[in-house]
Amino acid sequence: MYTLGSLILLSILLGAVMPVFHSLTRTLKIDGIINRIPVLSDHVTLAVSIGLVWALNLSIVTTMTGSMRESWMTICVDGCIVYGMIPVKDAIVSFISKGLVGLRAA
Repeated sequence: MYTLGSLILLSILLGAVMPVFHSLTRTLKIDGIINRIPVLSDHVTLAVSIGLVWALNLSIVTTMTGSMRESWMTICVDGCIVYGMIPVKDAIVSFISKGLVGLRAA
């Protein structure tokens, strides 16, 4: 249960980090370069997610499955899982907001 909560919190953090990343790339004038390369522009959120897991030195998968062969594999898998939790986070936020609207009407 704590793992699911930490994944949702990390996806919320990723949602907060992405506007800062886009602002920095615009300020440094490298957003045009990133947008011209389709592989980069399509998967920049995944790359930032992997970087976020690396910077925070987290190991989510290791607690569930044990260690992997190489440490970079754990970082990449954890980053992919955090990136994959974005739709789950959006669904939970939508569910909560709909529930709160229903409570206000009562």
